[in-house]
Amino acid sequence: MKENKLWYQTPASDWNEALPLGNGKLGMMVFGGVTEDRIQLNEETFWTGWECSEYDNPKTYEHLDEMRRLVFEGRYTEAQELCNKYLVCRGEGHHDVSSAFGSYQTAGDLYITLPTESDAGYRRELFLDEGRAKVSFGDVQKEYFISYHYNTAVIKVTGHTKEASLRYERENTMIIHEENEILAEGYLPTKYTVLVRSERKENALYIYITAATAYKTDLDPTEVCRETLDRAMKADYDELLRDTRTYFGSMLGRVGITFPESGSKADIPTDRRIAEPENDIGLVELYFNFGRYLLLGSSRGKLPANLQGIWCQDYNPPWSSDYHININIQMNYWFAEVCNLKELLEPFFDMIKMIAKSGENTARIAYGCPGWVAHFTTNPWGYTSLGTNPRYGAFATAGAWCIRHIKERWLYSGDDEILREFYPIIKGASTFFCAYLVCDPRNGYLVTVPASSPENRFISPTDGSCVSVCAGTTMDTSIIRELLEFNIQAANVLGEDAEFVKKLEDTLSLLMPLRIGKYGQIMEWSEDFEEGEPGHRHISHLYGLYPASEIRQSTPEYFEAAKKTIERRLTSGGGHTGWSRAWIINFFARLADGNSAYENLVALFKRSTLPNMFDNHPPFQIDGNFGGTAGITEMLLQSHDGCIELIPALPDAWKSGEFYGLIARGGFEVSAKWENNRIINCNVKGKEGSKCRLKLNGKMIELTIDEITGIVNEYI
Repeated sequence: MKENKLWYQTPASDWNEALPLGNGKLGMMVFGGVTEDRIQLNEETFWTGWECSEYDNPKTYEHLDEMRRLVFEGRYTEAQELCNKYLVCRGEGHHDVSSAFGSYQTAGDLYITLPTESDAGYRRELFLDEGRAKVSFGDVQKEYFISYHYNTAVIKVTGHTKEASLRYERENTMIIHEENEILAEGYLPTKYTVLVRSERKENALYIYITAATAYKTDLDPTEVCRETLDRAMKADYDELLRDTRTYFGSMLGRVGITFPESGSKADIPTDRRIAEPENDIGLVELYFNFGRYLLLGSSRGKLPANLQGIWCQDYNPPWSSDYHININIQMNYWFAEVCNLKELLEPFFDMIKMIAKSGENTARIAYGCPGWVAHFTTNPWGYTSLGTNPRYGAFATAGAWCIRHIKERWLYSGDDEILREFYPIIKGASTFFCAYLVCDPRNGYLVTVPASSPENRFISPTDGSCVSVCAGTTMDTSIIRELLEFNIQAANVLGEDAEFVKKLEDTLSLLMPLRIGKYGQIMEWSEDFEEGEPGHRHISHLYGLYPASEIRQSTPEYFEAAKKTIERRLTSGGGHTGWSRAWIINFFARLADGNSAYENLVALFKRSTLPNMFDNHPPFQIDGNFGGTAGITEMLLQSHDGCIELIPALPDAWKSGEFYGLIARGGFEVSAKWENNRIINCNVKGKEGSKCRLKLNGKMIELTIDEITGIVNEYI
């Protein structure tokens, strides 16, 4: 049985039970009420705030040498106090709905009143591969979907309806009711518009909704909305529904995972399955499909998926529902390449271009360096400044981490044009670190300083206080090493910058290597400090294990130390947030420990998944959904260590199954079927004549892609 549907026997009692619909630009949360139905609305650019260059702090540069001196002298508490004053942004900073940084927020709520009190036979469903929700009870049927090509949300209600209305808590929203139309306008401060039109045909009410803002456009959003609905309503309901089904089916149908039907409990309501996920193998397939559905629904417009994708019910949401670039936005896109959804990365790539530009000012003003830098968070205007607290806000390698997605696009596609397009940005990031890195006089290595390991602290060996700033963190060094190596690769492919390449090579030779600490763990800092929080949600020092590939089976000493690192985190209470648990799944997949990966996947379902299948940080934060989806994929296919490896981390619970359409680095499309933990059927497609190394049932095969089939079953 194909697991492509969420379903429930009751209406949503709160937002965490409502069903998400999205087209990458618009979002809806469907509650499916009986006498009154709430549909909460979103539009990707509904952001307060504005472009602002006054957050960069020149006092950082003025006090940089002093902060570094205190760190190098081991006076960490004094260094922390100084960093708290000067290693921060200017002004009110971020996570304030009224500040220039701003906040993402809801586009309002549509309510539909129904003259019925009977909920006989109630059923609420979300069809993932159709992009459609359905609610039925008594003689009432309601259908909901959002067309991508027409940028219109559509609701069809069969049965008698009393009225529809838009409601807002936002001040100064003007709502105009006309016959068959509701218009809401206001300012964020950019102008925004929500437009609702309705028409009755026979025994059905059809409602069409769109929204727009003046974000980075000279167009009037009201006129845009009117033109959008004119076009959509001219196409009519049946065309919109047919187009939406085709769109979702074709995008999500590129890839699939199937487990034996004996593992499916699809006849049990989804909320009950989430509460009791043990021995429910079908739930894995459903979760994998839901994660891909969510990314398709939240990353196909101007902006990438934010902390809540595109779905947000608040006017002042947690963390502004912004773009955290110290793991969260990267986690959103971990599976995009391997799951053949590369189009969904384009808004993220556009954001990288934006922060690279604004990050030039941050590099110059805050550090006196050329190139560009971005820290732990950003917004639709390209915020790159330090944060308000160095514990999390001084993470200077966040922008460089974003660049690894450019590297992955190149590795998956083999297209050198991506290198040509982004080379100035790659070089700009490398230029910054070549200038920013300084020699630690205690060991001779080039280090970032002052630096912090997101978002952890350590115990100062001099006075026992808990501090975060130091000289060099493992994550910083791993990211910089990967960046410089990629820059060298890109320059060599493009035949450019021989002199700069030599500088990069010299810098690489002076970076601190990975080191193993007294507990047998990968050290998080350049010194073997005691951790302030051994079970911290961030496991930054294992960046080299996943998403990078610095730690792999061919580095057995680090491989074993990585295992001890995770064990230490978990035994100290780690994995307590959804996204952190998802990261751990990927770690265990890279460690080829399928049973531990699956154990943590079940824990993600049971402890960190809300009734509507959203990830629970808490509160809702979508990166756990995306990280969990990536983890499932990583258990079935890996291609980071010089070969394509099939079912590298298969748990005992998945003895049999199949997948199709997954993409390996090098641009190979891979499908496989296994029984009793052994591949029995395999197909690898790629460019005719292309070669790859394939690890299949413990054997390494040198494969040249056949021009007709690419089937490699003769090796099984």
